[in-house]
Amino acid sequence: MTSARLIIDPPMPGNWNMALDQALLETADRRGEITLRFYRWSEPTLSLGYFQKYADRGNHAASRDCAIVRRSSGGGAIVHDRELTYSICVPESNRWSKSSDQLYDLVHHQVVHVLDLHGISARLFDAAKNEQDQRTSHDNQSFLCFQRRSRGDVVVADSKVCGSAQRRLRNALIQHGSLILGTSSCAPELSGLAELTGTTLNYEKTCRNLADGISAELQINLTDGTTTESELTAAKRIRQERFCNDAWTRKR
Repeated sequence: MTSARLIIDPPMPGNWNMALDQALLETADRRGEITLRFYRWSEPTLSLGYFQKYADRGNHAASRDCAIVRRSSGGGAIVHDRELTYSICVPESNRWSKSSDQLYDLVHHQVVHVLDLHGISARLFDAAKNEQDQRTSHDNQSFLCFQRRSRGDVVVADSKVCGSAQRRLRNALIQHGSLILGTSSCAPELSGLAELTGTTLNYEKTCRNLADGISAELQINLTDGTTTESELTAAKRIRQERFCNDAWTRKR
């Protein structure tokens, strides 16, 4: 069974979270290591999708005062606040790197499974299969990612609660995504699990449950770990060169 590393990080600023994800992707690319990481945000942060226009943030009043970062992955803007965020970096040598759609579905199936353990009924969105999904599908050009619907998103009733995005480096793939635990005052139009179901999930327990399910499905042996000194050094460099760089944030 393939060995892999599990990291559960404390809340950190958005530019650090994105820089560390990039550093872990480079580790997977260079050394062929798999890392599953869970993390939070030290302050409400708006992350723009790679292709979004910076000026469009002005149209969303509730998040105008939030810290901002531009992701390396695509999709709509996300207000990171009361949520569980994950990333998984997989080298090309692992078959799941080549099966990117299957990796997406696998992780989201595990989210559905973990929610079911807490008595929460969730499902994967499939507009092509269900007429009701077609009626409730939102404009995929909406500014906020969680007002969009794509195949495989996790929904509770009509509300999207989990979505993910991917980005490929030369020899590795990163998938990262968010599970909304509760409504943020910086995105009041989006319902979290607490408001939709009356259930408040324990963050640490939810991370562990997801890690167990993902490791079983991927057939990997997850071991608790930390970032290395070389990864921290790389993340500091990436943070300064990219995610703290106004030219990157406003590049569109």
